[in-house]
Amino acid sequence: MCRIKTFLVALTIILMALTSFKGIVTAAQVQRIHKNGRFVFIDAGTKDGFVMGATVCIYTSSGEKFTCGQVQKTSESKAMVRISREKAIYIKGGMEARLINEEQR
Repeated sequence: MCRIKTFLVALTIILMALTSFKGIVTAAQVQRIHKNGRFVFIDAGTKDGFVMGATVCIYTSSGEKFTCGQVQKTSESKAMVRISREKAIYIKGGMEARLINEEQR
């Protein structure tokens, strides 16, 4: 009985920690790039804070900021970000897209 109580307490603490970290991290991944190279589609939407006009930066696998753009279209689970064509040819699926504040730019 004591082991079950200990396990349940530990599980409760872990679940509380995971739900609190969700609000801190707002990152998504690039799903695909539009064929004209102007838009990037990411796997996060309005429920994750990616709203129309928000600034989103794309990061390389090493964590360096690559380029930034603005959200042009959004739904509950997806968003479309407009970026420059020159940078779009280097963006690959799976790169990280982070929502940033204006003072972080």
